[in-house]
Amino acid sequence: MNDQPDTNTTSFGAIGFGFSLLLLSLYMAQILDTNAMGVILATGLFAGGLAPFIAGLWSLKTGNSFGATTYILAATFWFSYTFIHFLPAFGLVTPITEPAVAMLVQMPFFFLWGLLAFWLFLSSMKTNRVLQINFFLLAIFLWLVAFGYFYAWETWHNTTIVDITLVWIAGWVGIAAGFVGIYYGFALVLNGIYKREIMPLGQVPPST
Repeated sequence: MNDQPDTNTTSFGAIGFGFSLLLLSLYMAQILDTNAMGVILATGLFAGGLAPFIAGLWSLKTGNSFGATTYILAATFWFSYTFIHFLPAFGLVTPITEPAVAMLVQMPFFFLWGLLAFWLFLSSMKTNRVLQINFFLLAIFLWLVAFGYFYAWETWHNTTIVDITLVWIAGWVGIAAGFVGIYYGFALVLNGIYKREIMPLGQVPPST
């Protein structure tokens, strides 16, 4: 069974996830406002969810267990995140009107996904440096969002002021992670076309 990263055949999954993460992070860094949430969710559903899901199925078919796990987990994150926002709009769950309370409810979601991202980081030690950096930044981003949401609720609960400083910092970490993910996807495409390393990935030498 092949546990190496996917080739350029599934690079669209990495690009789609990175692009979706970049948009979400721009929002958390307050570069985009709430008017962009529709664009973020639509992009997340298709580019961040559907594209990696298809890439994961293809990886599964070709025996790439690491690629299949990575892409399908990425798709599951975006499917879950978009539906968290869609369900209240369709009247399937009671909407939470207080932003700080909504942040507190989402805190465990981001924290647990951070654990998964960190596990993928540890699992990528024999792949390449770009992928390792991507997973590490993703884990830090998710954990910062989780702790930032809790801190925002805590400050609101005590002072009625919602402090989103940590979320803002998380946004910038996420921007970096998004760009690294996009770089990784395009590197797979370009290196695959030219059959040599045009965009360096920092491949880890196989252990002897």
